[in-house]
Amino acid sequence: MDYDEADDDFDEDDDEDYDLSEIASSDTIGLYLKEMARVPLLDEVEEVSLAKRVEAGRKARKQLNKSPQNECADEWRFYIDDGQQAREHLIKANTRLVVSIAKKYMTRGVPFLDLIQEGNLGLMKAVEKFDYKRGFRFSTYATWWIRQAVTRALANHGRTIRIPAH
Repeated sequence: MDYDEADDDFDEDDDEDYDLSEIASSDTIGLYLKEMARVPLLDEVEEVSLAKRVEAGRKARKQLNKSPQNECADEWRFYIDDGQQAREHLIKANTRLVVSIAKKYMTRGVPFLDLIQEGNLGLMKAVEKFDYKRGFRFSTYATWWIRQAVTRALANHGRTIRIPAH
């Protein structure tokens, strides 16, 4: 398994105290956007490192499912956990992309938060399917999946009478 420890500096326990008191509790979009801005954007090296960790976790899960009593099971569990953390970081770091794509479809009959939710599902699908070996940036790849999920939601929920997408 190819594991790059150089970019292992993301730790969810290192949360700084951010003042969310200025945002009204009824402003869920504002709270979401504020929370989303806490995670810094990724550069290409970080994207590849996280994608490698996600792939290592995926491979380790397959190995563990094949032979759960193997002596390497503890190591595989480590890679699975690390891959899950990398997956979550990749998702959190790209939620701004979801919002920017969802904004373009705001006036089409589906609430903005629902568009963001569908876009997040597309982002999760992109993380699962991303192949860093092809040399593309993750955001380029994820844009297609996010847009597909948002437009599918519009097709399914944007009209009173549902028209099939295909």
